[in-house]
Amino acid sequence: MAQRIEHVEAQLMAAATEAACLRRGDDGGFVMRVAGAVATFAEDGSPFNKIAGLGFDGVPDSAVLDDVERAFADRGAPLQAEVSTLADPAVGALLTDRGYRPTSFENVLGLALNGAHERVAPPGIEVRVSRDDEFDAWLDVVAEGFSHPDDQGIPTHEEFPRQVLANAERDFATAGVVHYIALCDGTVAGGGSLRLSDGVAQLTGAATAPAHRRRGVQTALLSARLADAAAAGCDIAVVTTQPGSKSQQNVQRRGFHLLYTRAVLVKQVPLSGAAARPDASVADHVVHTVRGPWAETPDGVCVVQYDGSREKLRPLLELAEDSPTQLDSYIEDGRVLVALRGTDAIGHLQLVASDRAGTLEIKNMAVRKDLQRTGVGRRLMRCAIDLVCRESGRCLLVATAAADIGNLRFYQRLGFRMQAIERNAFTPRTGYEPSTLIDGIELRDRVWLDLPLDPSAPSCRTRQAGTS
Repeated sequence: MAQRIEHVEAQLMAAATEAACLRRGDDGGFVMRVAGAVATFAEDGSPFNKIAGLGFDGVPDSAVLDDVERAFADRGAPLQAEVSTLADPAVGALLTDRGYRPTSFENVLGLALNGAHERVAPPGIEVRVSRDDEFDAWLDVVAEGFSHPDDQGIPTHEEFPRQVLANAERDFATAGVVHYIALCDGTVAGGGSLRLSDGVAQLTGAATAPAHRRRGVQTALLSARLADAAAAGCDIAVVTTQPGSKSQQNVQRRGFHLLYTRAVLVKQVPLSGAAARPDASVADHVVHTVRGPWAETPDGVCVVQYDGSREKLRPLLELAEDSPTQLDSYIEDGRVLVALRGTDAIGHLQLVASDRAGTLEIKNMAVRKDLQRTGVGRRLMRCAIDLVCRESGRCLLVATAAADIGNLRFYQRLGFRMQAIERNAFTPRTGYEPSTLIDGIELRDRVWLDLPLDPSAPSCRTRQAGTS
């Protein structure tokens, strides 16, 4: 059964990637066969960039993996392999020997479809297949739901910008995925999707807008898709969740059982030029600190102070700054902490002086997109707090866009409190493109937050960032 499910997942990745290549009209993407599995690359940042289905048709040939890894490296992309716990154990051994490291896990749950399934719709809730002209509304509600995940269980290792998500969902539709929309008293409240293949019903992309949660929207979306899958002759429905999450609890209440877990292993791509010029790599321009939160963790990540060229970090800095003009104005300011895995820079935090005594500002901070929500940002924050406390600093200050809900959530969970709102901070006059959207919200206002510190407190270096 696991082999059948993993083959269906691989088929979906291949079909969606081929759809992405047709949409783009170029040769930037590819689908490569790897021992019964597929390695797919659709476009930068796509959720289709991975190896899926490994371990059920033998162990991959090293030469084939060489070709796959080279293809991803040529595109500057890390290579993610998803490996079932029921796959051949030799696959995991091979990948770890080649430098892949586990970054996350996801659970695959299944429900036998032996007979008809009844549609369940609480009062005021309607679920139906989404029309073509409703795609933007469907995407808006799903993107909003994804941007407000539940706090229970292991955080997801993936988070995608709206445009990347929109492209992926359009490509999914071309690959045979059907979108379902949920209405609550006539208002779009949630969405989900379904793909049928080889008797397997894949339930994907389900989310509910926060304002409509706990109204039975997910129950209605699930029952509608199960009913359609059973009517189409599928014998099993599968869903993928984060371990221990509210989503997992919800589907288990509907009779789903845990079938197996997938380990997500990632091989990073060295910074440009690092392999050819090791003397100029980020790792050679650090002030090493190995105590406390700075020390290397079992996953191979450590945080260091960086003293090299800031231009080598520009791709990371640009993740957090939409204005090239603004970035140029402060890129050389202050100090930069870098999160390293081996010689690869996977995140950074820039600390600069402020006009308030004892207060330092976090000017720019980002984690590589493929490693966001894996704890790297929290590690950087802990190290920044440790550094400021050791230098008798009394406060950390940070500013972020009011439209960036994810950033606001991140900083507040670390204990930051809102201090002030700066209206119309992001305008063409200050170097920002007009009508820029973040999470569907126009980029206009800036929110300032601060975190008071007590350098004399013994617990300063752990208490401030270790409670959330």
